[in-house]
Amino acid sequence: MFHRLSASQWKSIKPALLIGLALAALQIGSGVAAYYQSKSLLWDGKYQTAQNLSRGLVVAVADQMVVKDYASVESRILQTMSNVEVASVMLTDTSGRVLSALKRKPGQEPQLMFDPYWIPTPTSEQPVLQSRDDAYITTWAKVSLGSDLGWVRLQTYNELDSADLGSLRQQNLLLSVLSVVSGIVILGVFLWRAYFTVVKREHMFETQLDEATKRLVQSEKLASLGELAAGVAHEINNPVGYVSSNLTTLQKYLAVYEKVLDAPEADSEEMAALKKKLNYAFIRDDLQNLVKETQEGVGRVKAIIQDLKDYARTNAATHYVASDIQVGLKSTLNIARNQLKNRADVRLALGNLPLVECAPSQIDQVFLNLIVNAAQAMPEGKMGLIDIRTDCNEQDVWIEVQDNGPGIPPEVMKKIFDPFFTTKDPGTGTGLGLSVSQNIIQQHGGKLEVSSTVGVGTTFKITLPIKRPVAKGSA
Repeated sequence: MFHRLSASQWKSIKPALLIGLALAALQIGSGVAAYYQSKSLLWDGKYQTAQNLSRGLVVAVADQMVVKDYASVESRILQTMSNVEVASVMLTDTSGRVLSALKRKPGQEPQLMFDPYWIPTPTSEQPVLQSRDDAYITTWAKVSLGSDLGWVRLQTYNELDSADLGSLRQQNLLLSVLSVVSGIVILGVFLWRAYFTVVKREHMFETQLDEATKRLVQSEKLASLGELAAGVAHEINNPVGYVSSNLTTLQKYLAVYEKVLDAPEADSEEMAALKKKLNYAFIRDDLQNLVKETQEGVGRVKAIIQDLKDYARTNAATHYVASDIQVGLKSTLNIARNQLKNRADVRLALGNLPLVECAPSQIDQVFLNLIVNAAQAMPEGKMGLIDIRTDCNEQDVWIEVQDNGPGIPPEVMKKIFDPFFTTKDPGTGTGLGLSVSQNIIQQHGGKLEVSSTVGVGTTFKITLPIKRPVAKGSA
């Protein structure tokens, strides 16, 4: 089947080999970049945790500082130091005089600090300040209740949790495997196509072109996933962050409930006084909101993961079924949320479409390419607008993706569907997105058209038959 290649044949294949190697290296590099991006997000979460602990302590001790109940203040500080990440907590008045201070070494119980008696406090009017050195993340939070009462200085250890790092390494391993596989597929596709173009151009051209196209579609999908990985991680981190914060607050509320339940012998007046002191009514009302927000956060993470799984699956890549393509469109918008953030708003005008015979995963890939391209076309610092419209007649459905970006010059329009042609900066795009998208739509018996006016914007129009026509090579 394979033949030894001559020097001239190797010369013909060499450009494809170099391009394949470059794309494979690019894909692996995107996996490494995603790892460091995810690690950065972990650090962001650590800083946020320190801020949340400081803010919570400030709220808890403000009342006690007004009445100078420093025993209760120390108890609140001890509760805060139940978090093993906390290294020390200092409470000062506005002049910097230390009112209460505790510290601990890793793995030990907190201990009182008797020195220093005075420390310099921030001169900034900001309520929360944060800094970092080799050992600690230091957070200053101002204590105020009508007027400034002092400062809370909270220090957490400047290191990532081993469990978080372990989870990150597992994620990085999976992403690395995907990157390597994608790179191998890309390289294999280029070598495969080059070999049969040079050696068996006449005999195997149509069959191998179809096979190469299918693999190219999947490799482009994997490349898109690599580019989206950091954004998806950020989208997941946001709801995870406030879920974590809500759980911390719920833990504090449970402590209040325990105090109420531990006083069953108190008479009605004593119980009413206790509930008032503990702000029981507010906590009872706030619990429902916290639970609702936590459920919404978990639901958001679940939806993102499900959408990503649906997009990434390969077993049904060429399996044609009657599908609601508008469901896939909404799912794709969910995946691309981070790419759209601060770049463009999306306005939907969806018609009443019938089910369309298609490969849903491939159509979603086309949607993602067009939406991300539209967002990336927007000038920096300008919030753009993307209009997505759907409609149909008796035979076809069509989907339009229109942006109000800078438009496409005529000389670029001539090459826009050419493989490997891109106007993006080197290292930021493969130049395969639109070429693969056009091929997918043509395989479905449809058309992908583009119109653009410089300075006004660009419109891509997808036309798909409702019933897939019989075509050679269809699965």
